[in-house]
Amino acid sequence: MTRRQLLANVLVALALAGLFAWLCTSVFALLGKQTDWSKAWEYRETLWRGWLVTLGISFAALAGSIFFGLLFMLGQRSPLVVVRWTCRAFLEFVRDTPLLVHLLFGYFVIFAPLLSRPLGERGLDDKMLIGVLLLSVFEGAYLGEILRGGVESIPRTQWESARAVGFSPLQVYRYVIFPQALRRVLPAMAGLFVSLIKDSSLLNVIGVAEYFYNTRNFISRSYAGLEGYVPLALGYLILTIPVAWLSHWLEKRFRHET
Repeated sequence: MTRRQLLANVLVALALAGLFAWLCTSVFALLGKQTDWSKAWEYRETLWRGWLVTLGISFAALAGSIFFGLLFMLGQRSPLVVVRWTCRAFLEFVRDTPLLVHLLFGYFVIFAPLLSRPLGERGLDDKMLIGVLLLSVFEGAYLGEILRGGVESIPRTQWESARAVGFSPLQVYRYVIFPQALRRVLPAMAGLFVSLIKDSSLLNVIGVAEYFYNTRNFISRSYAGLEGYVPLALGYLILTIPVAWLSHWLEKRFRHET
């Protein structure tokens, strides 16, 4: 980087920082008389518990979406026509209907009548478990399509070469196909995982006491506005920014290895 480029970057960074500071100062000065941050402090434990629940839901649903995504991807590449078409029909149904519909229909119509009592007798939170399952299936459908596109973008010669050296089908995927496919789909996967974290807020419709649910209760009870929405936005940023950063880091690492 030349001295001129460095100077230009510093000037642009200072200008953007000044603009952001001016915008924040103006907004808080305008709303300063109408805000009472002591309200948020009083409900800090409730907000903290909700944030931890959202964190747990996000990690569990992320792992579940990877599991279902791999299943859907492999199902669409199955040699059995019935399996391929069943997976395709299910994926189209999931992708063409809103997550809110899946949560309401899946919980109240399908899973709650079957699982609520057995899970409750074991001391488990049926709403959270069923919500994580539904969120995992929904996001896994999208991930399955992303992985399928990445796998099918690998040239046929790569498959044939791996088989020629005696690799089993599992070894072909493990050592040859997946490493190359992941490099191509990392940006799409990162975007999906960020959306998954944000979509976890919809679990409040089935009564899961996650971060958005607790924040909404705090706002309705204390008549707060900015005191509730600012922590809400910051809480989700704390969860999503590391995912985006990790994705960029992996992209650079894989690019250098390639």
